[in-house]
Formats: sequence, structure tokens, C-alpha cells
Amino acid sequence: MQNYKLVLRTITSGQTELGADGSVLIQNASEFMSYLNEQYLSQGYVVQSTESLRVNPSVDGGLPTYEFAYHLVKNV
Repeated sequence: MQNYKLVLRTITSGQTELGADGSVLIQNASEFMSYLNEQYLSQGYVVQSTESLRVNPSVDGGLPTYEFAYHLVKNV
């Protein structure tokens, strides 16, 4: 039997941006990889596939953002 997780994230090479409620709106790519490893990969999940959902061009001279879906599975 497998446990499945879907992790959706908007990432950037710039700094992480938080919403007014403290939720992550856009996450730094390196910080996201640390999060993914700590929360999932170190717990036995493996990346089954990754989908690039959208590229958002830079706005007002800022850095572009990239939206990804990570499909993770873990044998239980």
C-alpha cells in the first residue's frame, strides 16, 4: 500500500514572501528543498513526479516565480 502526497508550491530564486496570516505565498527554492526534505523525503517519501504548472514573469523588475506540483509516495 502507498501513501500519496501532493505538494504545490510557488518558488523563486529570491526571498520567501509571506501573506498577512503568515502563510507562504512564494518560497525561496533552497528553503523549499529543505522543507521538502525535512517534512517528506526524510520520512520515507520519494518524488514520483514533478510538474511545472506555470512560469510567472517578473513584475515591476522583480524575479520570476515558478509553480510546481510535487507528487510524493511512501510505501506503508
